[in-house]
Amino acid sequence: MSWRRAGLSIGRNIVYKRRLCTATRRRRVEDEGDWFYSSEWWGTESDGHTILRTGSDHGNGVVSVLAYPSSRPAQTDWPKTENWLQERYAAAHPSHQKKGRLKMLRYQWRTLHFNETTRQSTAKVMAAYHDLKPGSMFLMQQPHCLAVPYLKSMAATGLSALACSDYDLAGVAFGKKKMRVLCIGHGGGSLPLFLASKLQGVQVDIVEIDPVVISTSIQAMGFPAFSLMNRSGQRSTPSPCTIWMLFFGKASTKGSVFTKQMQICSS
Repeated sequence: MSWRRAGLSIGRNIVYKRRLCTATRRRRVEDEGDWFYSSEWWGTESDGHTILRTGSDHGNGVVSVLAYPSSRPAQTDWPKTENWLQERYAAAHPSHQKKGRLKMLRYQWRTLHFNETTRQSTAKVMAAYHDLKPGSMFLMQQPHCLAVPYLKSMAATGLSALACSDYDLAGVAFGKKKMRVLCIGHGGGSLPLFLASKLQGVQVDIVEIDPVVISTSIQAMGFPAFSLMNRSGQRSTPSPCTIWMLFFGKASTKGSVFTKQMQICSS
């Protein structure tokens, strides 16, 4: 009897552990930045199309952005986002409450390429429009989604090192403590956006030598143009666009992009 009880107890523990491991794997797959979704990030030549293509004078050759379909969120879930957007829009523009609605257009993965073949980075974007202005489109990079393993490693290593050195990272996360982060190189902008959205007390500064990279990320990858700054510290646009105001209010001012060629990028 004791053997049976012991065996039953062990068996239950094994079953419990297996269930726990399975649940852990499922939680990781829920993250769209997990390698499970890598086939969507990179896509193939058959299911992608070129959004933007231009030349660089700073060693990056042909700079292009390719778009690939995203399986999540499912289209059946879009009405929830539309309702949330409309509530925020009505609160921000009370006089426009009865003047149309914001509608979802699509979710996509957009990949930044250098020299035709090098995949520099990828970002998840959401496109929306105003139903009374069919020609309008608001493009917003999804800051919560950090794809590509090397970006995850950079974020995890840096934040873990701060936590291990007794730095008050929790205070930064909740906005009780200020911290400045310098990103050398911009790419599609997903890493600085991720940090700015997750850490309320952080100010992210980005140094990028190639103005084409910055303008490409704004035009085709939904990076907020309001973050763009010139050498005098002035922003290239007077206020955030509608979609960023609805999602983050003033939070999008936490990221700033600085290059010597900033005037060219903002023109």
